[in-house]
Amino acid sequence: MSIDVDVAIIGAGAVGLAVAAELARQQKGVFVLEKNQTFGLETSSRNSEVIHAGIYYPEGSLKARFCVEGNSLLYDFCEKYGVDHRRLGKIIVATDSGEVEKLEEFLELGRRNGVTDLRLISRNEVRHTEPNVEAVAGMLSPSTGILDAHALMRALYGLARERGADFVFETEVVGLEKVGTGYDVEIMDREGTSSIRAGIVINSAGLNSDRVAGLAGIDLTQAGYRLHYCKGEYFSLNSPEG
Repeated sequence: MSIDVDVAIIGAGAVGLAVAAELARQQKGVFVLEKNQTFGLETSSRNSEVIHAGIYYPEGSLKARFCVEGNSLLYDFCEKYGVDHRRLGKIIVATDSGEVEKLEEFLELGRRNGVTDLRLISRNEVRHTEPNVEAVAGMLSPSTGILDAHALMRALYGLARERGADFVFETEVVGLEKVGTGYDVEIMDREGTSSIRAGIVINSAGLNSDRVAGLAGIDLTQAGYRLHYCKGEYFSLNSPEG
């Protein structure tokens, strides 16, 4: 396969799908490369599906900026395209008096980030909202919510396809080379290796994004792109009998 495209997007998770849908709307020639058999099979479908408010991130960081702006945009998208979601809010609790100061720090940081609806609540308010939680105080984040991540990705995939984006699954990027004003993208599928020429390459490869950046000759350590994984754990609790 040897073709020329405006934009090659590496990775068809939530980010890659959203970028594809938007660029295709702008009538760009979009080619999405995904190594798995369909979209959204990695971190985009293995997460807590929370719509975050933007409380904890360093002031002025891209994470803070995009999380706060994306919060309202994501609710709007879900409403418009029928993606199941709930704006149910979240309470961050202090389990002893020593943690109240930390809540106050989060409150101030969140407000500096542009999260305007945060407020501290008392022990009684926490108990009234959730009787099974024991806390001395809490912070309420009304704009935190949840969504159906699979439905979100189906909607984005449908929009991207409808607008003309092309998707190639079971195809892994194994090489990237800057050539003139574009890139040669070497890919491998069941039939072997081939290449495409893209004017722009967008790296949305998730947990493989550092590997993809390395293929382009980027020094991962110097650029600060090297990933450091963290493991999260979830617990399911049963109510006591009686």
